[in-house]
Amino acid sequence: MTVSFLKLHVAGHDYILIDQDRLDSEDSKYQPKLNAIAELILDRRCGVGGDGCIFMASARNFTSAERLLTGRLFGSDGGEVPLSPDALLCIARLAMDTGRSSAAELSIQAPFTEKVYELRAIDSRSFMLTLPYPRVQPLTLIVDGKTAHAYRIQLGASYLVACAVPNGPGSKRVRQALLAMEKTNDIPLVLRLHTKDIIRYVGPERTDRMEGAAAAVLAAGFQGFITEPVVPGLEGAIVAEWRGRGGAVTYASFPAVPAPDQVSGPATLIDRGRFWVNPDRNRGIQVVGKAEYVFDGNFDL
Repeated sequence: MTVSFLKLHVAGHDYILIDQDRLDSEDSKYQPKLNAIAELILDRRCGVGGDGCIFMASARNFTSAERLLTGRLFGSDGGEVPLSPDALLCIARLAMDTGRSSAAELSIQAPFTEKVYELRAIDSRSFMLTLPYPRVQPLTLIVDGKTAHAYRIQLGASYLVACAVPNGPGSKRVRQALLAMEKTNDIPLVLRLHTKDIIRYVGPERTDRMEGAAAAVLAAGFQGFITEPVVPGLEGAIVAEWRGRGGAVTYASFPAVPAPDQVSGPATLIDRGRFWVNPDRNRGIQVVGKAEYVFDGNFDL
């Protein structure tokens, strides 16, 4: 059996995207389960390789003329995980390009639930996703006799974010303290003020970088790292930069939806795309991100 796929990049993560409608329509006596396909194709040695495998499907929404999009996300071990913001951007990109959603706004339903994510097209490659404003638990760390502020922020995953401030405990010691106190599912992020315009944060590779950026921007606001405008017309903007393997990923906050032609400024990524994060307690966390095609091909099972 041959499976057609697309490979996309979002914020440095790479995903395999498979059209499940096309897969189901193929006449094959051997139709493996989705988790088996994901495990084989995500193998970086014997398969194509990727951080996740997304299966996109569509069904007729009888209450409107639009098709209802659905998506399922699997990891390299074949286990299914909740749809991440990165995966939602990939689904939105393919849906717009294949004409399954011609409107500027599209809806993607999470599998086996009634939860629906609403996305709005900014341009042909960029989309705005609104995440619910998270539950935040303030914490205090005592490291080497010094105080460091920390926050447990519940987004799709639980993020444990600590701020390393000048004259306080260093980033390395703060990270050690986070690792010592984290719960099973907590993802530790260490955030520090690099310059008056840039806040850097470091997290493990499993971090969804768009969610991680949202958590970092929220913690930066709680910590008071609000600086002078770094983008003309974006008062109160701050920049969060993820540092890790594969280069830096930079996100800028914004008080309004950026215009499609606004392509300059601090939100330029080293490893593909531009991203903005806007936390709003009343409207939720607005994230604008870009999904880029890398290549397409066929995989023999």
